[in-house]
Amino acid sequence: MEITLRNMLKYSMKIYQIVMKGDERSEAYAEISRKSFQPLIEEGVIEEIIPFEAITPSSPCFEEHVNRYNWSPSLMTMDTGDKDHSPTEKAGMCSHWELMRMAANSKERFWVIEHDTVLLEEHIDTFKMLVDYTVRNEILYSNIGLFMGMYSLDRITAEFMYNLLINYSFPINCGPYCTLQRLFRTYTTDVLSKQNYRNRIHTAIHPWKCCTKLGFGRHIGEYYNTYQQKVDSIFGDANSIPVPTTQVISKSMCVTQDHHSYKGTYQDQPWTRHEYFKVID
Repeated sequence: MEITLRNMLKYSMKIYQIVMKGDERSEAYAEISRKSFQPLIEEGVIEEIIPFEAITPSSPCFEEHVNRYNWSPSLMTMDTGDKDHSPTEKAGMCSHWELMRMAANSKERFWVIEHDTVLLEEHIDTFKMLVDYTVRNEILYSNIGLFMGMYSLDRITAEFMYNLLINYSFPINCGPYCTLQRLFRTYTTDVLSKQNYRNRIHTAIHPWKCCTKLGFGRHIGEYYNTYQQKVDSIFGDANSIPVPTTQVISKSMCVTQDHHSYKGTYQDQPWTRHEYFKVID
């Protein structure tokens, strides 16, 4: 598989950024995030970054959104205490699901980032190549960030996945990153495998379990569940492309979401949870 910067498609992307309006930390992170993408805005690769007002526990519509979904006890291995999702965790997921609804009803494809998503300067060319490859090959689900840091769904895929959440009580028994890949794997099994994968060579770009390298394929379960270092020799360089964006964490500001069932170290020092975080001050 040849993945190259040559003959790149002219494409200017729109990005929705989830930001907690009026929250000083969230808005400070969003400013750091936008500065990291500024070179691509100036170059015209990014048309605009559109603020999306995050749903929070204090939002008037919070309970209305929460009641739409089937919340189940968390099965995440990091959750060691209360297996229910905290209010801020539910709010964060509701924000992502609302953007999924928007993607299902939009004729124009867009990307989603969180307030703390930053583009790694050393991977700018990789970022441009991945966006181009996604558009040129009509990749159905492209996740090129750490966890939920940056992703895009095509309209039909988003429509199917949102319908599972709303009308089929799809269980939310983990965080948004895991839930999104479970939704896509269900789509793969129930629909794509019976439709010749909509004639795509690759239906998805998705991080490996270590979340620092990307895989290209049709069955993202192997990427989600397998560590990259164990499979490089099997799949080759095409599935060893670095994840070009990550999440920034300020030691002074920490995080805005309450992962109430994480162990104490991850609560108090969230930057220790993953080696790929960009840690500042």
